[in-house]
Amino acid sequence: MTDLELQLRDLAAYLDLPPTPPVLGLVVARLDRRRRRRRVLAFAVAACVAALAVALAVPGSRASLLRFFHVRGATVSVVDKLPPLTSHRSLGRPIPSDTAGFRLLRPDGRAPETVYAGDGGYWLRYPGLLLFEFESGAGSEVLKKATLGKADVEYVQVRGEPGIWIGARHALYLPGGPPVAAGRALIWQQGPVTLRLEAAVDLERALAIAQSLR
Repeated sequence: MTDLELQLRDLAAYLDLPPTPPVLGLVVARLDRRRRRRRVLAFAVAACVAALAVALAVPGSRASLLRFFHVRGATVSVVDKLPPLTSHRSLGRPIPSDTAGFRLLRPDGRAPETVYAGDGGYWLRYPGLLLFEFESGAGSEVLKKATLGKADVEYVQVRGEPGIWIGARHALYLPGGPPVAAGRALIWQQGPVTLRLEAAVDLERALAIAQSLR
């Protein structure tokens, strides 16, 4: 040991040093804060990626994503051009309504003309009205829509739950099928179920129908 090292060791005995701070606790707390920030960022990035995927999936468009709307299980992307659309839509196979995998909600409790099982959920057909219901677990994405920038699209609430109103013709994407032409539609969450109501009505009437479901 050198003379300098010996002198420094002797000097330490006369120094009044403050207590050592709880370094481990501070480091753990800082890492926890960083993990929370990363989780929030990951959720935000995931939402943006989902919206971009819908916009970029529109064949023949310039894929200019103007804005997007999202509720659990459904994303609406506003783009500058719609793809070629088909009017043909297969709703699935007809089933008895009491054989659905969960209790189906009905406008004013009325029985539908027909219930179809398809597209990961159930279609309920009424005169002038089509209702789609599916259980929307975390991370599931069943409905994807694209609409023109000039279309009437806005966030709404149904019984305190989030929803989206589309007041114009738009493209409806369902699992494994081509984009289908769709009319005015209201999409909203109700408990564990996400619903889509399509009918030639205005927003006020669509909200009234949605609030009547039981």
